[in-house]
Amino acid sequence: MIGNIQPDWNMGIPTSFTWKGISLNMLIDIQQGGDVYSVSTKYGEATGMYEVTAENNDKGVPKRNPVDEGGGWLFPETVYEDGSANTTYVDAFRWGRAYYYNNSPTARYVFDASYVKLREVAISYSLPSSVLDKSFLQSVVFSVIGRNLWIIHKNTEHFDPEAGLSSGNQQGIETGSYPVARTFGFNLRLGI
Repeated sequence: MIGNIQPDWNMGIPTSFTWKGISLNMLIDIQQGGDVYSVSTKYGEATGMYEVTAENNDKGVPKRNPVDEGGGWLFPETVYEDGSANTTYVDAFRWGRAYYYNNSPTARYVFDASYVKLREVAISYSLPSSVLDKSFLQSVVFSVIGRNLWIIHKNTEHFDPEAGLSSGNQQGIETGSYPVARTFGFNLRLGI
């Protein structure tokens, strides 16, 4: 087993301010720990879509140059079967060579799923009772609400750690996830 999808802990921090009929409510969500396996990152690297596949290697030579010309990629923190440090560069000059599915260690695509998010902000305005004196209404509140507004911190580069696949026995796998949408809403609450 190379990962555990269970977070160490989750926490929400709500906060609320009210001043002269204006209310501000915010919710920050935090998850610490848990692992997610990213199929999208593996395929993105294998097909050369991510910038990491076009950078220079540790010798200062473009990774996509042939190994015999100083290019190629040396997977960090890998070892041979006998436990000695890996010193073999893998070709990266053709489609998918260094990052191809069977050349790249699976553990390379397991990421820490921790995050801090500004999950929700709601701003409300209550009409003063003096405005409503001669009407049948006792209260009128206008609100604007936004959700999934900002990922303040995450340990994944190309995807939201929450946007994973969860189907049957496939929890903790991210594959082809779309960016999480910010949503905005309006609310009008009338008290009679």
